[in-house]
Amino acid sequence: AKIKTILAERLKEFGNDAKAAFSNLDEKPIYLNKAKGITIKRVTIFGLSNAIALHNKKDCNGNVIIDSDGQTIATDFVNTGNNHHVAVYMDANGEIHDEVVSFYEAVERVNQGLPVINKSLNADMGWKFLYSMKQNEYFVFPNAETGFDPKEIDLLNPENYAIISPNLFRVQKMTKSNYCFRHHLETSVEMDYKMKGVTWTDFRSTKGLERIVKVRINHVGQIVQIGEY
Repeated sequence: AKIKTILAERLKEFGNDAKAAFSNLDEKPIYLNKAKGITIKRVTIFGLSNAIALHNKKDCNGNVIIDSDGQTIATDFVNTGNNHHVAVYMDANGEIHDEVVSFYEAVERVNQGLPVINKSLNADMGWKFLYSMKQNEYFVFPNAETGFDPKEIDLLNPENYAIISPNLFRVQKMTKSNYCFRHHLETSVEMDYKMKGVTWTDFRSTKGLERIVKVRINHVGQIVQIGEY
């Protein structure tokens, strides 16, 4: 707590300019105990290094709240490193493309009255929107070994669930052209490569994304919708 207070005072001294406050410490040391010559040269940071505020705090009447220093108070922080979704498209030549949208960008789209998912990206160039992909959404995968093709079976028919289940995966994590899926019954997040294709699978490029089918699962595990929703 004492170090926090010292650093807060230091930041205030330099007009909240973090770069000026915490650089060149040899010439401008930060003292923990000046009498004994004990300085602070490094600290451990907990939390998000790329969090930013979306709004300023307001009262119940919508008026911006000002702190004791006459500054606005930041609120509604988001981690700009988190991805909100990936939109998948097919161009006129059949090539697959992906657009990764961060959580911050998704919020900005809403604030500007734009659709969160841009289904018309490069439509003038012949691009066709296929689906969006968010964490924990479900996809049915084809299986070359068994000959299973999700596009050639009635995914809404409960009688087919036994053959669908081994090929049903949820999105675990996603970055640009790198997607990891976890089997829908799997609770572990271990990446055992001997179990690839069974408990988990992944894509290291956009190749093959057009062959998987997005489905919506209800609270009792039934497939209730196929495709984008």
